[in-house]
Amino acid sequence: MRVTNNQYYIQMLRNIRRPAQNMLDIQNKLSSGKQINAYSDDPGGAAILEKYKSTRNDSQQFVRNITDGKVWMNQTEAALSRIEDNIIRAKALTVQAANASNSRKERQDIGNEINQILEDMLSVANTNFRGKYIFAGLYTQDRPYVETRDSSGNIDGLGMANDLSGVVKRAINEGVNVQINISGTDVFNTTDGPLATLMTLRDALFSNDIEGIQNSLDTLDSALETSLTARTELGSRMQRMETTQFFLETQEISYTSLISEIEDADYAELSVRLATSEVGYRAAIATTARIVQTSLVDLLT
Repeated sequence: MRVTNNQYYIQMLRNIRRPAQNMLDIQNKLSSGKQINAYSDDPGGAAILEKYKSTRNDSQQFVRNITDGKVWMNQTEAALSRIEDNIIRAKALTVQAANASNSRKERQDIGNEINQILEDMLSVANTNFRGKYIFAGLYTQDRPYVETRDSSGNIDGLGMANDLSGVVKRAINEGVNVQINISGTDVFNTTDGPLATLMTLRDALFSNDIEGIQNSLDTLDSALETSLTARTELGSRMQRMETTQFFLETQEISYTSLISEIEDADYAELSVRLATSEVGYRAAIATTARIVQTSLVDLLT
């Protein structure tokens, strides 16, 4: 078969371009530090990488959700602890006030302290964290509990601004959502919850109503039990989130390792391949130069 000069030149260019392209590809991998920079580098590996990275990204987002939820729950737990401290203090004062040896003036003094506890309890009920009210259900932008006051500035009425029974959740895993809030209605029942109980107790102390003072002990116990129950439930949810976070962080480490095995460049291997391609490239150029220099006289002899 006769080989024309044109075929010679085409083949020579191919011989030069092949190692040159190999060198360029290897340089790209060395500079990026990645074995796969495009789907064409390894279609199968690129598809697996995309799946692994998607799963890792999901895990990272779930961890962020858990972290955000835990911060909210920690604030709620601190608020519940404050509620319990206030109730325990109010109980101690109630027992003291129920003693028949106390004078009317002494009970009124205790009533003043109970009034301060009531004010603090209202502050807890309207706890605001990062611009959101934690006991407001789904209406986190609105102050949940509103009060009316008498001419002396004391609280004489309480109400809810909205429906406070809404549930706030965070997605912590695929298809898994966990409630992060304690609704206001679960803790601050405006009929016989801690706010209403403290207000009734204060009024009984101011009016020297011993029977009313004694009756408040039972409602304070009930309010304390309600808060403790809510706190226990919150703690169990927090534990679940801690366990899930540990699993997700372990999973993230595993997927990062798998991604690295497929994607990361092997610098030693690529350096050897680069040197080999460079030798081939230089050999192709040298050979081509010799062929191109062949004259018409050389072809006739």
